[in-house]
Parts: sequence; structure tokens; C-alpha cells
Amino acid sequence: MRVVTFVVIALLVMPCATMAQLSPGDLSKAHATLEGLDNCKSCHEKDRRLGTELCLACHISIQDQRSKARGLHSRPEYRECQLCHVEHQGKETNLIYWKNGMKNFDHATTGYLLDGKHMSLDCDKCHNTAMIKQRNVADKTVNSNKTFLGLDTACASCHFDEHRTQLGNTCVTCHTTAGWKPAAKFDHSASTFGLVGKHQQVECVKCHKMVAATGVPMGVDTSYQQFKNIQHSACSNCHADVHKGTLGANCESCHSPNGWHNISGNKFDHSKTRYPLGGKHALVECGKCHIPREKKIALKFAYCTNCHADFHKAAFAQRAQKGACEECHTVKGFSPTNFTVAQHEKTDYPLRGAHLAIPCVACHIGADASGARVSRFVFKQMTCANCHRDPHNGQVKKLVDKSGCEACHAVENWGKVSFDHNQTKFPLEGKHGSTQCIKCHAAPAANGAPPKLTMVGAKSQCGDCHKDIHRGQFASAKKVTDCKSCHSPRDWHVTTFDHDKASKFHLEGKHKTVACVKCHLPTTSKDGTWVKYKPLETTCVSCHGKDIKSERVVPW
Repeated sequence: MRVVTFVVIALLVMPCATMAQLSPGDLSKAHATLEGLDNCKSCHEKDRRLGTELCLACHISIQDQRSKARGLHSRPEYRECQLCHVEHQGKETNLIYWKNGMKNFDHATTGYLLDGKHMSLDCDKCHNTAMIKQRNVADKTVNSNKTFLGLDTACASCHFDEHRTQLGNTCVTCHTTAGWKPAAKFDHSASTFGLVGKHQQVECVKCHKMVAATGVPMGVDTSYQQFKNIQHSACSNCHADVHKGTLGANCESCHSPNGWHNISGNKFDHSKTRYPLGGKHALVECGKCHIPREKKIALKFAYCTNCHADFHKAAFAQRAQKGACEECHTVKGFSPTNFTVAQHEKTDYPLRGAHLAIPCVACHIGADASGARVSRFVFKQMTCANCHRDPHNGQVKKLVDKSGCEACHAVENWGKVSFDHNQTKFPLEGKHGSTQCIKCHAAPAANGAPPKLTMVGAKSQCGDCHKDIHRGQFASAKKVTDCKSCHSPRDWHVTTFDHDKASKFHLEGKHKTVACVKCHLPTTSKDGTWVKYKPLETTCVSCHGKDIKSERVVPW
């Protein structure tokens, strides 16, 4: 009886055990209809691998994207379905695997970059049933409540057109994703009425009124701004004629958009007066000179100083022209002046080198005792220190007092130094001759300040500038390494080292032709790799093996 019972139980259990061995786990709800051993071939190839083409046979929306080389699934790194969609993990499993988390997904890989305001939106703000425009009714695998497919990239597919098709469907012509207001890319000059002068300061709503719309969806504001069919052919379309028609309808004949008081038209010809307007004067508002406007007063205009203050404070009163402004300036503008470089050559300070490129105001503008901005044309001294800060902080004062800054520098370029270093205690030899001055004469400064130049007392020992790559193997009792015993300023290659004189192991016979690296091998420690020179074993056995018989020699 016990035997029969055991057999029955074994037969009942066997299918379940076999099933568990063949299926790694339950399918998700989305694939629940494919449960069972008979349906394995719907997704798997004969070699049990997941067949991408089998997946696409059902997921025709994805197949459609791939055939058109559109969307995420058309990218090479997303060709294998199982990289992101893992099955047999249970019925409640979410089939989408987000490698770095859904919030960190690189949306640009879909072909639509998220930027601006789009970056702060939750995924379901866009990926929801209401937003899906491209429905594939033949694809039964698409759940419109969960799918990420079917969205259009056109602005109007998500946003209501507040302009009611007045300005076309290409929103990005004017707007950016950083925000709808202001319309950062809108250029009014591209319209039939370019904004100039005072028009640029007028609020948009002053011309583009709010109007009511009909037939809009429920919940949408019926009012919108009118941008089309606005009359602008004549000024009177917007402005009242203060002249009541007495001067005709052509406002532009006298006025300009820069301001109604800027009379620049052809009705009043100032050239017929005793003072024709030229240069900058033609742009001056009438009321600046004609004060008060309702009275006719005799204006003085023989000299510039009748209207303009003498900015130079009579600095040129002693000249032949008595400081007349016309000697240097014209009505076209005070700057630039007519005073030429050739004329400057005749002064006490001819311009040379880089000084030729300096604006006049850099030298000729100063301040008076009250701090007011004034021009200066008389200088007590004209040395370099009068204008330039001493970057050496007096370290080379003796040299400057004797020969000036020109002892080292040229006016063409301060960085061009011609100093003879052989005058110092450290003549420049070999590689030192091609080293930039600042490499040795610059000391680091705190808080991001420019480096401090050290011209006097600069360190001159090799170890002051160069790292001891030998790690003190050749240092003296005072822990100073005499680099010159082996090296020269020409290069770092060993040129002066004498192995017979400087070591206890004289090179004889074949040893003379052995390369240094054969005996002096790189040694690695916790702080890096370096070449070991001493102490070294000098017995024959230490290099040639145990078969060589030799007495032990004390290491050097």
C-alpha cells in the first residue's frame, strides 16, 4: 500500500518539477497569455535565446520605429530587447529596466532632447493617453495608459495655440523651452512694421490689443492678442494729429520715431540760417539751443565755448590758436580728435612701440583735487613709473635708477626682456638659457593673486628647483645633493660621472660596456618607482648566478 501511494505522489509531483526546471519563473501580466511550455517558441529561438525578431512580430509599433530609423529602439545599443525588458521575474514585475533610474534617463537618446522647462516635468505629464496622437491601432501590445510611444514632437501636440494660428505652427520661431515669456527669439524687424526709435519702448499690448475669440474649447481663455491685420500704414493709425491737419498728413517730413521733438524732416531747412547744422549738431533737439521755444532770441555761436564748457580748463590757451576747439575737434564728434600721431611726435614724448596702441584717454585723463574727471596734458615726469606699477616692488631700483625700465624691457612689449643675466651671480648656461624668467622668479601668491616676482635672493641650488629623482642616494652628510658631479646645465643626461672615482666598484673588462640599467634596476616602493644606485651587492654571484665562485665584497 505504501509503495502504491509513493508512486502516485511521484507521478503527481513530476510535472511540476519538470515545469520548474524548464521555466525560470512566471511571466509578467503583460505576457500572461504566453504562459505554458507550448508558447516558449513565441519568444525564444531553438537555442533558447530570446529572439528579437519574435518580439517585433507582436510589437509592431517598435518594428515600425526601427524601419524608419526613429526613436530610442532604432539605436544600436537598444537593438536587443532583453537589455531593458527582463521576463520570468513574476507577474507583478515592471518589464522596463531603467539602468540608472527612470529620472536619470537620457531623453536625448529618443531623438527629442529635454531642455528648459521640459527638464522639470514628470514623465507622466507628457506620456499619458491624452497626449498620444500617433496611435497604432493594429498593435494590440500597446497600453495607452502605460506606453512611452506615440507622442508627437510638435509644440501644438501638447500646448494650446494662444495665438489662434495667427503666427503659424512653428512655435520655436519665437519661443524657447526656457519659458514662453518673453518670446526671446521674436524679431519684430522681420514683420511688416519694424520697430525703431521710441516704438521700441512701447508695451506690446498698446498696439496688440486683446480681442475675444469664439469656438474655443471649454476651459480655454477666449481672449487673445491680435497680431495680424493691424493698420500701420500711416502715423495717424495710432497717433492723433496735434497739428490738426495744418502741416499735412506726412508726419515723417518733420518728425522721426526717435521722438516727436526731434525735428529731422525737410520742412525746416536749418542750412538757410546763419548757423547751418552739421555733424552732431544735426541730431541735437531743437529745444536744447532754442530756449524758450516760444520766443525768438539771438543765439551766440561764434565760438564753441558759447555752448560747450572748456573741458581742458584753458590748458591750450597759450597756443597760437588760443585753445580753439577746432584745432583738434570737429562737429562730427569730440572723439576721436584730429590730433595725429605725427603731431604727437613733435611733443616732449614721442610715441613708440606699444604706446602707439594706447587710447589717448588712458594717459590724458585724470582727476582734480575734488575728484572730478579732468583732462591733463602737462606732466611733471614721463618715466615708466609715472604710469606703470612696479611689479618688482623696488627689488631692481638700483638698475632702474641707473638705466630706467628700458634696461630690461622694450616699449614694443613688456614681456620682451633683454636682460643680461651674466651680470648676476647665476649666469644662465645650457637649458637655463631657454627657460622662461617667470619659471624661476615667480613665487606663488595667496587668494588667487598674481604671482609675486622675486628678483633678488632667488634660490640657486639645483634642489631648490628640481626634484631629486635619486631620493637622496647621493646626498652629503648635510643632506645636499651635488647634481653637478654627474649632470650639466646642457641636459640631464649623465656626462661627468666617473664610475671608477665616484664608486667602490671599478668598471673593468666587459663591465665597461654593460648598460647602466643592467645593474641599476628600477625599484618600486609604496610611494613610486625609482632607480636604485646604492647600496648594491657587488659579488659575482649577485649578478651572474650561483655557479660563479667568488668571495663576498662589501657593498658600496
